[in-house]
Amino acid sequence: MDRFDVVIAGGGPGGLMAAEAAARGGCRTLVIEQNSEIGSPTRTSGGSFIRDLDDFGIPAHLYHPIKRCRFVSPNQEAAFDYPKPAACVIDVRGVYQHLAERAIAAGAELWLATAVESAVMHDGEVRGVRTKTNREVEASLVIDAAGYRSPLLRQAGVHDGFQRFGVGAEFDLYAPHCNQDEVVLIVGTQVAPCGYAWYFPWGRGRVRAGVGIIHGDSREQPEAYLQRLVANAGQFGVNLRGAQPVEYHHGLIPSDGLLERFVADGILGVGDAAGQSSALLGEGIRWCMQAGRMAGEVAAEAMRAHDFSSAFLRRYERRWKAAHGTNLRIGSIINKRIARYDDAKWDRRTELLKLLTPDQFAEALRTNFVSGWVFQVVRKHPKLLAEGFRHILAGQEK
Repeated sequence: MDRFDVVIAGGGPGGLMAAEAAARGGCRTLVIEQNSEIGSPTRTSGGSFIRDLDDFGIPAHLYHPIKRCRFVSPNQEAAFDYPKPAACVIDVRGVYQHLAERAIAAGAELWLATAVESAVMHDGEVRGVRTKTNREVEASLVIDAAGYRSPLLRQAGVHDGFQRFGVGAEFDLYAPHCNQDEVVLIVGTQVAPCGYAWYFPWGRGRVRAGVGIIHGDSREQPEAYLQRLVANAGQFGVNLRGAQPVEYHHGLIPSDGLLERFVADGILGVGDAAGQSSALLGEGIRWCMQAGRMAGEVAAEAMRAHDFSSAFLRRYERRWKAAHGTNLRIGSIINKRIARYDDAKWDRRTELLKLLTPDQFAEALRTNFVSGWVFQVVRKHPKLLAEGFRHILAGQEK
């Protein structure tokens, strides 16, 4: 039997950030990743925000800044320009492998092409993991960073699994004539029922065109809508002349919202496994990284205290909820409301978006609703209280 202080199931951004933080905190740390390459296959469009990536120490050459964002509904359009870019699209494989290199440099060990089968339990406590090849790894603490299936958290009795998912499909195209400065977000029942579509350029003539649909609110599949999105790019002002797909991506992200609990004796949940992504846009990478860093720090604290009880580990829950709980709750409320919009309501909401400044729109996309900008907008434009922001304010009051 192998023995580590901390074992992490999943080599995505959350698991790798946790590994780096735990290893730097003095823990003998192992990451077990089922795929044969970190960052592959790609299951995300890679949209993020420069401020957050700078905080994580992600090098600038691994993300592509965006200077303009257009939000398009069936009969309306709101455009926002950013002389100093706020949003970006990351090189997904490059960023994930950069995080892996940092985890290794901090002292973590990585096992690739190895799938975790189950948690090893003793007297109701998680004490390690078992791989599908029946190899047991003993650990003082296990971190479930294995994505939306959250197999170890479920086995530990933390939750019963998610019911509502964002299901996305996209082509990563080489599109030599596509505007590399502009992201386009598109809504409407004919484009993405109970969801949205996107064109995300990420440099070197590459652009990701995708469709995401909330399953639980709709039974539609994104693939057929994706084909139309690429074929009809011109009607949205996107030039895909001569474009051809280089990759095809498909992924799921939980949209139930943040779990009430994501720790138990001997185990922490990170990222999608704990519902820590933003349901607003189905955005998870930077949230996974935040959670991973926080979980790794708490893992190191637990090692120093020799205490892996749920009572000790709940400090991770408290810190996460204090820092991000309100924003994620509001994002979930908004997502569940807008998933029911028809085309007429989308047009009305898009008209209201024109009242926002570019910075205010960017903060909304970041799922940042507690910094005060919402109240400033409502004071300046009172009709937004009745038309579009009442549920946001209600979420802040809870």
